[in-house]
Amino acid sequence: MKLAHILFSTLLPVAVFVTSFTSYAGGIKQEAYCIDNGGTVEKMIAKYGSDLNGLSRTFCTFTKDNGFVAVGLSAFASKTPNIAATLMKQLPPLADDSLLWQGDFFNPSMNVCKNLGGATMSENVVSGGFTNANGANDICVFGDTSMVSAWSLIYMANGRNQYDEVKHAVRSDPIDNLYIPE
Repeated sequence: MKLAHILFSTLLPVAVFVTSFTSYAGGIKQEAYCIDNGGTVEKMIAKYGSDLNGLSRTFCTFTKDNGFVAVGLSAFASKTPNIAATLMKQLPPLADDSLLWQGDFFNPSMNVCKNLGGATMSENVVSGGFTNANGANDICVFGDTSMVSAWSLIYMANGRNQYDEVKHAVRSDPIDNLYIPE
């Protein structure tokens, strides 16, 4: 019993270190992938109200066609299939009469996000949202925690100039059998 205790107390810190290092190394590789594809690695803070800060998340951001593209770093650079990557690659163009536009939000990108199964905070910093130096962003968060700006997702689907460059650089394969409404 004493030998088991000694082995456990000796090996546990090593296991924690290896797990932490592996996670750290994976993050470094994802950051390098973002940069190698023309992106900028950027932390954004979830804000609510005028002075409450939440957790920060890391994004791969791009400036394309006078627009700002924001994709969760792991959604962009991970080899693991995720919902945001699948939608970036497979969402068909949204017609003006698509049901995805419908909803209670004033910002139509939030309606699209919600109708695709995601959640978003208002892009108004007073209410809440992921923010950077440019202000708040319309980040759509899916159940697997993958994230993408809702407008970026729409622009990729509708073929906005230069947005295909980001879409084609998304690293993971799509999720098999994910239902994508039109």
